[in-house]
Amino acid sequence: MAEVAVALLPFAVERLWNLLVREAERFQGVEEQFEGLKKDVDMLRCFLKDAEAKKHASEMVKKTIKDIKEIVYDAEDVVETFLLKKELKESSSSSVKRFACVTITRMGLGSDMRTICKRISEVIRDMQNLGVQKVIVDDEHMQALQVREREMRQTFSRDDEEQPFVGIERNVEKLVGYLVEEDSSQVVSITGMGGLGKTTLARQVFNHKKIKSHFPALAWVCVSQQFERKCVWQTILRQLRPECDVSKMMEDELLEKIVRVLETQKALIVIDDIWREGDWDLIKPVFLPKKGCKVLLTSRNEEVALHAGEQCDPIKLECLTFEESWDLFQRIAFPIQDTAEFKIEEDMKELGIEMLKHCGGLPLAIKVLGGMLHKKYTLQQWKTIRENIKAPIFRGSGTDERNINKEVYDVLYLSFEELPAYLKYCFLYLASFPEDYAIPVENLSYYWAAEGMLRPMDFDGASIREVADICIEELVKRNMVISKRDIDTSRFETLQLHDMMREVCLRKAEEENFVQTIDTSIANSKSPCKSRRLALTGWHQEPPFNVDMEVKNPSLRTLLLIGNGEWKVTSLFFPRHKLMRVLDLPWVEFEGGKVPSSIGKLIHLRYLSLRRSHATRLPSSMRNLKKLLYLNLDVIGEVYMPNILKEMRELTFLSLPVIFHEKTNLELGNLVKLETLKYYCTKHGRVTDLQGPALGMQRLRSLFIYIMDERYTMETLSSSLSKLSHLESLTIDSRGRFYRPTNDDEKGFVWDFVNLKQLKLEIYMPRLPDAQRFPSHLRTISLRQCRLEKDPMPILEKLLHLKEIELWNASFIGRRMDCSRHGFPQLQKLLFKGLDEWEEWILEEGSMPLLHTLNITFCPNLKELPDGLRFITSLKNLTVEYSSAKLSVRYFPFRLTTISLTKCCLEENLMPVLERLLHLKIMYLGKGSLYGKRLVCSRDGFPQLENLDFKGIDEWEEWIVEEGSMPLLHTLDIKGCPNLKELPDGLRFITNLEHLSVDDMGDEFNLRLSEGYLPSHLTTISLSGCPFTEDPMPILEKLFHLKKITLGDRSFCGRRMICSKDGFPQLQKLTFSGLEDWEEWIVEEGSMPLLHTLDILVCPKLKELPDGLQFIASLKSVTCYGMEKRWEKRLWKGGKDYYKVQHIPSVKFISE
Repeated sequence: MAEVAVALLPFAVERLWNLLVREAERFQGVEEQFEGLKKDVDMLRCFLKDAEAKKHASEMVKKTIKDIKEIVYDAEDVVETFLLKKELKESSSSSVKRFACVTITRMGLGSDMRTICKRISEVIRDMQNLGVQKVIVDDEHMQALQVREREMRQTFSRDDEEQPFVGIERNVEKLVGYLVEEDSSQVVSITGMGGLGKTTLARQVFNHKKIKSHFPALAWVCVSQQFERKCVWQTILRQLRPECDVSKMMEDELLEKIVRVLETQKALIVIDDIWREGDWDLIKPVFLPKKGCKVLLTSRNEEVALHAGEQCDPIKLECLTFEESWDLFQRIAFPIQDTAEFKIEEDMKELGIEMLKHCGGLPLAIKVLGGMLHKKYTLQQWKTIRENIKAPIFRGSGTDERNINKEVYDVLYLSFEELPAYLKYCFLYLASFPEDYAIPVENLSYYWAAEGMLRPMDFDGASIREVADICIEELVKRNMVISKRDIDTSRFETLQLHDMMREVCLRKAEEENFVQTIDTSIANSKSPCKSRRLALTGWHQEPPFNVDMEVKNPSLRTLLLIGNGEWKVTSLFFPRHKLMRVLDLPWVEFEGGKVPSSIGKLIHLRYLSLRRSHATRLPSSMRNLKKLLYLNLDVIGEVYMPNILKEMRELTFLSLPVIFHEKTNLELGNLVKLETLKYYCTKHGRVTDLQGPALGMQRLRSLFIYIMDERYTMETLSSSLSKLSHLESLTIDSRGRFYRPTNDDEKGFVWDFVNLKQLKLEIYMPRLPDAQRFPSHLRTISLRQCRLEKDPMPILEKLLHLKEIELWNASFIGRRMDCSRHGFPQLQKLLFKGLDEWEEWILEEGSMPLLHTLNITFCPNLKELPDGLRFITSLKNLTVEYSSAKLSVRYFPFRLTTISLTKCCLEENLMPVLERLLHLKIMYLGKGSLYGKRLVCSRDGFPQLENLDFKGIDEWEEWIVEEGSMPLLHTLDIKGCPNLKELPDGLRFITNLEHLSVDDMGDEFNLRLSEGYLPSHLTTISLSGCPFTEDPMPILEKLFHLKKITLGDRSFCGRRMICSKDGFPQLQKLTFSGLEDWEEWIVEEGSMPLLHTLDILVCPKLKELPDGLQFIASLKSVTCYGMEKRWEKRLWKGGKDYYKVQHIPSVKFISE
């Protein structure tokens, strides 16, 4: 832990130093104490710079580092509390009172500063007494650390040729080909996160027979993080010329001899695990551009690979597919010699698959798991390990078996350790979010900025998002995060952490007390917050979680409410947390809908979000929040907002309420630092504010504006937008009203934003300008209510970078569209919706060669789909809904993977053609999509289909599924098909079917609950509107793989259900909803041993919870909604039935 703290502390100390320097002028009256504090903090800076440079990892300094961290935080509290009090007192109306208060505040500050300085002096004295500074610069100590790291590295890579490897065969052949080719690049690289098998792959190449025959001289050197150039060169020469005594050679001699060897014979040098670009620059002088010399380099950092081998793209390793993971796992858990005596049973296979999911395709983790299960042949042994691994795979200590996991942790930890301090902070911030949560990059960027984690030197004209993207790019290139980009802007949209890397993040965050996370849905998870950052997660909470009662740490700097749970905040909250910097309060209920005026006391606040909160009025005191960088006021409902924004000159992100009170009037002209402005309405402000007092909002990148005032001419709009030269995204919306500027000359509109990538317009514009007038790099265009009279396609198809087009309601009022050969060379997504007048579409062969998604909805007069669709081989997703366009089989490109049909005009039975679309994976058939009353899925049809959804097909009566049809189907959803009589018998042959949902069927529908009728591998079943008179449990409990059951409205009209002993061995979640006749439920001991969630919703006649619940130790949550009030009294502590639920952490009673 010490090394992490040392790495993080310089950044914290630097932030405190910057605070002291920035606010120096405001410390009149305590100058002496202030200068003393600055001097002592500067001494800490010097010490910590040495510590970071040397990667100190001594046990001796652990306590010292902890003390320093507490001092830094306390000093920050002292300074910021003084500034808070000073600013609040200076705003007081009474000058006498103000003077007295400020004097008292200064006296307190002086005393506090002396205390801090005394503590710093004691720490410095302790460091000297402990010999810390001597340890830091002790070369022998550092060499010992480096040797240990190299030994650890060698442990990971030794004997690779004897280990099983999967999924790298193609890469081996590719790399060998690159290396033996005479004219190819001199440097070939392999990149990927730790544990992916870079060294394994390099070793396979190094030992390949073609390599050994082609290169007479071979050398392998591991660089790692700490290295000396001399040592690397000695290692290379020692392997190239074993007879040479390299121990006494100087660098010049080593360089000369290596160059001479490489001039005289072909050689391959493997540089394994190089971390930095500068490291390559140090060692590369020996690799002169000679034909016979090749270098194979491995690195976690893609930038290093690109820097070293500019002429050859690196081989980037990805995680293994599930099939590859299973293959590798079996080879290790069951060596070849064991196969004759042992065959994996189905139950063990399921456990293995479940455990394997935790590895996420990481070969190192799979090998560790396989090693743990090696030679363990009983189901109970596997279950024991499964329980240990439910926490991510390497969270262990204690037994030797769990300590094996440390190997995985150590490998991934190296990636974290190498990060610069500011990136460590950015990475640890990700520990705030729940598992598998898609972290919005826009929010994350401003969290980082608000906490000062983004380096000021990176800005230099760049926006916060651009600087954050640089940080994310660095984490992506180091393979530490999983990213998703926005197709419109190519910017990072969301981030996620791989399970394994998340565990590293959580561990480090816990060690550093960086952030505390609390799941509010689990009763026993609530605990006092000692960290300066707190993240609360909650989903659909009832009653709302009271933030006031649970969050009481006055030193809190960051509070994140994550999830769409309901939260309650009162006026008591804000005065307790005056040092807050980041406050994210979505879905919050305020008393009376009024945001408390006490929020104005949070003058250090830099990030505030009230997104989707319930607020009708904002206080005028919010004008005090002058340091805000980010403000999101996208609340629910109509809100009155005083004219408070003109004071917030530091704002870079502003999202306004969508609906304002009639009397709201805002001024934004001073907000010249804005980068994003959303939902600005001309009815409550002036569009001319965008011009600003001087140069205008030149930094603005994204603008969403509502034009609600017909005063504005096209010229007014143009002149107001003309200064926004950096604009990348522009949305002009009339909020559904028919807005028609007084001048409809399209040439007056500003079309020449050179950086614009996304354009969305809802204004009257009967003609488009020529293609030359459009921004040259436009990627997305969306038009609505424009009432274009001429076909827009001849103009749009010439925009060479266009990837997405959306033509919405009345955007085009003509009858015919033509897409010519070679048009739309980059188009990927195309949507037509609500084009009432459109009748004909001509699509020539060669148009839209990259189109993969086509959606045609509510185009009632379109006669038919164009014949040219069949030439677009890239088309994967087709949706036709509520259209009279004739569907013919010849229009379906053979590579379709998704098709959705609702209310369309069918000329023939499409099923025989659809079932032969070899790539089709998802099929949705809605109302009016079936030709006839009978549906037949024949043998060998739909070979790739995975998801099948029928909804609202009134005419459908019979469904036949032949054995061999849909072999890969895993999800089937049938809803609102009133004349379908029963499910086909052939479903039982589909062994991959895991999820079945049947809802809102007719009275004659018969879901036969008998053994052998339902697919045996179902894991989820949801039944509603298909009433059973007999208890369904005796049949369902024999589906041994079931994990989730939902019995909804009208699914059971009997009175009694019994869950018997040993039934439902895998069931985890059980929901009963709207069973109006159900009275009695019996659960025998031993039933549902893994159940963790039970929900009983509106079952009014159910008398009580069953006794058997007390035996289900795994139960974590029980929710009762709309039940009789006596239930709550009986199940509450001291009640008659409390013994049934006393072991369950969360028991909720929610009234209707």
